[in-house]
Amino acid sequence: MLGGTRGPVSAAALVVIALAACTSTPAATPVNDSTAPQAAKGFVDAWNDADYDVMSEYLSPGSALDGDDLQRLFDRLYDHGALKSIHVDLDAPAQETRTAVATAPYSIRYRSTATRRPVKLEGDLELHYSGEDDAWQVVWSRSLLFPGEPEARDFDIAATWLRRGSILDRHGRKLATGPVDGRRYPYGSTLGSTVGHIGPASKEDAATYGVSPGDLVGGSGIERGLQEALAGTPSTTLRLVDRKGDVVRRVGAKKGKPGRNVKTTLDIELQRVAQGAFGSTTGGVVVMDPHTGNLLAVVSSSPFDPNNYVGAEVHPFNRALDGRYPPGSSMKVVTASAAIDTGTVTPDTQLSGPAEFRGVHNFESGEFGQISFATALQHSVNTAFAQVALKLGAKKLSDYAERFGFNRVPEMPLEASESSFPYPETESDLMWGAIGQARVLATPLQMATVAATVANDGKRMEPRISYLDPPSGERIITKKTANTMTDLMVSVVVGGTGQAARLSGVDVAGKTGTAEVDVNGERKNHAWFICFAPAEDPDIAIAVVSEYGGIGGEVAAPIARQILSGGLLVVQSDEFHGIK
Repeated sequence: MLGGTRGPVSAAALVVIALAACTSTPAATPVNDSTAPQAAKGFVDAWNDADYDVMSEYLSPGSALDGDDLQRLFDRLYDHGALKSIHVDLDAPAQETRTAVATAPYSIRYRSTATRRPVKLEGDLELHYSGEDDAWQVVWSRSLLFPGEPEARDFDIAATWLRRGSILDRHGRKLATGPVDGRRYPYGSTLGSTVGHIGPASKEDAATYGVSPGDLVGGSGIERGLQEALAGTPSTTLRLVDRKGDVVRRVGAKKGKPGRNVKTTLDIELQRVAQGAFGSTTGGVVVMDPHTGNLLAVVSSSPFDPNNYVGAEVHPFNRALDGRYPPGSSMKVVTASAAIDTGTVTPDTQLSGPAEFRGVHNFESGEFGQISFATALQHSVNTAFAQVALKLGAKKLSDYAERFGFNRVPEMPLEASESSFPYPETESDLMWGAIGQARVLATPLQMATVAATVANDGKRMEPRISYLDPPSGERIITKKTANTMTDLMVSVVVGGTGQAARLSGVDVAGKTGTAEVDVNGERKNHAWFICFAPAEDPDIAIAVVSEYGGIGGEVAAPIARQILSGGLLVVQSDEFHGIK
């Protein structure tokens, strides 16, 4: 509001304030102030109060401006000048200079985000006496807003951006460097869709970042998520322009700050290992440090080389962060954790494993007879987990799913989709949801945090992409539950469905998932595997999904094994050299 303060607004393209085009509706009846000083003060007070209706009443009928016209005029002025406030002062009382004419010296102070100090303009307010209305009235002119500058019609801002910061991996290797119009990505499509690209600013971006639509800004990935840190702030000059947009006068300026180099949590060597293991598979991989939440590697199929898209309006789809898939039996880590943490079951609790239970069936109709809960997880017995889900109940299962990160967007600046666990309204939804089917959808990022939480003794760390943010997390299951789950997940790899992830000399804790989906009437499977290693002192946690890839233990588990094999060497070498 005029006379108060407003949040910073962006500098828009040059626009001439065409007062001559305003409506020809006659002005309201002037306020009957008996003296010129009273009229001048009343007009200025209304101006400072942003009371445009009262302000218009003081104008002579020839102005043809009403309150709505003034509102639009000042809104435009705020926008084009990136104004925070306007304040008007009468520098002396109005004095009659001749019959029925008076002048009052006044000044305007404009505060703008584009200037370091307020801009002060000075001039004279002209008033005429109307015998017909028996009132003093302010004579409107186009320069009333810019006293002392009769040719001025509008504000304009010239912005010069300084150096854009580089994006670095955790070793300091440059993943992106150079100015926006010549941005370079030394590793090309390796980490391409995660690092992101430079693109044109939309209208929404312009308002957010303080640029003009079409200016080059971070278009996707880290480039977009950390735009403000990387870009810094521009040096700005506030200018008065005439009707044609030509500069009349430079009235203020502010020095900007160059962008900052941003050190990310990513490791280009580990990324190469993960990307090489994933190969031509469709889907995604996330590798995390379970103790910090640091994203060490993010692999998405459909390679994206940002060097080829500088300035382009594209939206690369990062399957590792945004791809949402039914998690299948990898969800059983959440269900089992909830059941053990609440005391609903123990590893020794006896269950039945029929081929079918209340509409839930085992994969390939396997039948297991009487089994322990530990065996049910080891061999991923759906019907046994359906029984556990009924004992646990919808409320507790939903609560634990949300503790693990479902139903909320990750807090890191890198954009990632929300994984969803809809509240089970029916017995069927409860049983199928407990095994990662029904309407449950998860990203590889989400399932990596599930594995990482167990690996981190039950404390879930929020995913983190840059060292600008401190690690943050909270305990969601007890350490005892996490230790029990670790033992159960190790048994999955040693003698259960995840044996293809076994690694010589290293205990791997994991869980397979085979999510059934119908595609045009044909049954297909997403292959999942989540894991961490070494089980006794974890260095990395991994989630792998192969879109329509088949069976988790046969397709995703071997990929995870390859990533563990090379990734542990990278991480342990870094730890030896003191790199965290």
